Amino acid sequence: MAKISDTKTKPKIKKPLKETPVSASSRLKKFGNRLSRTLARSSLPEVIFISTFILGRYYKNSDFSYPSEVILPIILFAVLLSAIYYIYRFIFRGRAFTAHLAALPLSYALYSFQYIYNDNVSKIKAVLPHNLETPFVLSMVLALAMAIILGVLAFGLVKLTDRLKLTSSLQLPKILIFVIAFLFISQAYKVSARIWQIRGELTYQHKTTMPSRDSIKSVSKPNIYYIVTDRYTNSDELKNVYNYDNSDLTNFLTTEGFSTNTSAYSNYPFTMSSISSTMSMGYHNELGKKFGNDKLQTGFPYRDILNDPPIAQVLKQNGYTYNQVSSWWDFTRVGIKADNNPTKSFRFNFLRVHIFMSDLSRDILNKSILSPLLKKGITYKSTPILSYDRTVNPRQNFEQQMTALKDIADGKNKGPQFTFAHILVPHDPYIFSADGSDPNYSGGRDDYGADENVKYTNAVTYLNTRLKDEMAYIRKHDPGAAIVIQADEGSYPKDFRFTLTPDHFYKPTDLSLPKMQQKFGILASYYMPGLTPQEVSQQIQGSVNPFRFILSHYLGYSIDQLPNCNFSTGNKFKVFDYIQVTGKLTGQQNPKICDQYN
Repeated sequence: MAKISDTKTKPKIKKPLKETPVSASSRLKKFGNRLSRTLARSSLPEVIFISTFILGRYYKNSDFSYPSEVILPIILFAVLLSAIYYIYRFIFRGRAFTAHLAALPLSYALYSFQYIYNDNVSKIKAVLPHNLETPFVLSMVLALAMAIILGVLAFGLVKLTDRLKLTSSLQLPKILIFVIAFLFISQAYKVSARIWQIRGELTYQHKTTMPSRDSIKSVSKPNIYYIVTDRYTNSDELKNVYNYDNSDLTNFLTTEGFSTNTSAYSNYPFTMSSISSTMSMGYHNELGKKFGNDKLQTGFPYRDILNDPPIAQVLKQNGYTYNQVSSWWDFTRVGIKADNNPTKSFRFNFLRVHIFMSDLSRDILNKSILSPLLKKGITYKSTPILSYDRTVNPRQNFEQQMTALKDIADGKNKGPQFTFAHILVPHDPYIFSADGSDPNYSGGRDDYGADENVKYTNAVTYLNTRLKDEMAYIRKHDPGAAIVIQADEGSYPKDFRFTLTPDHFYKPTDLSLPKMQQKFGILASYYMPGLTPQEVSQQIQGSVNPFRFILSHYLGYSIDQLPNCNFSTGNKFKVFDYIQVTGKLTGQQNPKICDQYN
């Protein structure tokens, strides 16, 4: 009989399995897989794809356009492209890869839609009834046709790759996502490097030093009008260059009490430096010291001055209301800290929110399918929900400005008024014949249909007609107002035509003396209540000085006139490289007193 042991058999205890440590590369791989799957199932590839092109457009315009100007186009495209992707996905029964293959090329086609539209509009008109040939209907028909064609092609391509078993073996969805992400990251890095490069100019803030007051001087607060007639050269240059007699306007202004300098020169030859100099009441020597050696020189310091002009700041402290009668140019339209802006053109409207469109964002939308969509707009029971107020016709903008100036003169706003109106006539495009009708020639700076000199003088003739009407109205309804009519720059010699690149640009310092005088020559006429034209002509010398005189004479400030000096920037790509040309313009040596502003 077997002997039974008294000892109990101990149960075997299983040792816990060792956990294999997960490497960082494995975690990164898993994260990448999750991210690619998430991207593949959403509309982000389409949004990122088009954002890459929008960032590219910004990069090319980064010397004058703020980074924020791409936000609205990206948001609008994100909404549109998301809708397109999910419609495709619904049609293809949830097949994300097929939806992307159709949506991505359609996204680019809609982004660059205007080019495709121009090439195919005649073909669409041939198959549509005449009563449906509106820009909106033609655009929608073309967009729908492209959507159907690309959808069929995408479906057929996926069927082919499935039959050849390429989708799984080559992981085509991952490759597609990787390529799109790589392109976007590359462009974003490029843009980020550019922003870092120009950060000093981009974040520049002009410091306004308030002038001191003379307690002895009496103070009055006349309404003030500052009217800039862009590229309107002086009477002497109109005679010398264009054989144009401008005495009709100058004689009229004389009868209204204005003092007109028929041989006036601007202190700077380009709009942004000239107007900002007048409104800051000083020369730009500090900008030259700060940014003159920058490899890439931008317009942002000038924009900062124009956004919140020192003269407007001083006048606001004295109870003035600042009215900005905007042009169609970014620098005197977008981002202005004015109390009123009566010419509300080029706006994106969402419910009751109005956003002024910049040149860059407007150009992106105008070339895309969003332009006809937004111009048509979305309304609910006659209430506008979404629209694009594309008053792009410079003629309409001009008429708005003329109306706004009269409304202000009528005294509809209470208290003293400071009004700045930047009128882009006789600046191109040449939109007026001499009698104000639509011209039968090209509006560009060319000789198509008529010599450019004829186009320019026609614009001057019509502007003179309207200026006389406006000035007569203001003098009658606002007789105590101070009025500054002063162009920013003269007309452009034909040497300044066509492509603007680093190798082909405007360089005033290389011009012959007659052409330099044409470029610097400006219409300059002033009405100062209580003073004779002779007294005004003796006391206001140079485009930098009108507001120094107004503050001193009417508002009691102790502020002297600056010497009348003329500076040229080297070219449009070296906007802080100031070179004194005072002596060249006047046929004398450069005044030594001007050296301090060089």
